[in-house]
Amino acid sequence: MITIVLNGKKEEQEKELTVSELLKKKNIRPEVVTVELNEKILSRQEFEQTSIGNNDKIEFVYFMGGGGSTQLPSAVSLTVVESKER
Repeated sequence: MITIVLNGKKEEQEKELTVSELLKKKNIRPEVVTVELNEKILSRQEFEQTSIGNNDKIEFVYFMGGGGSTQLPSAVSLTVVESKER
């Protein structure tokens, strides 16, 4: 058994596994997540060969679109207005 910290929560795993194996186990598609292992961002090409061991810290970061679209145009408009005034 190994202990990992996944998104801030301790979790037990039966054995060491690769990032790809953990993503598969969690039903996460690699193309929708950024993975940070011990404060280092991994490229997707590294997922297959990068092992997760005892006490490793993993963060899954998701980039989401939509939902806040009413706020985004305001921020963009504000930036454009500020740029024209300068």
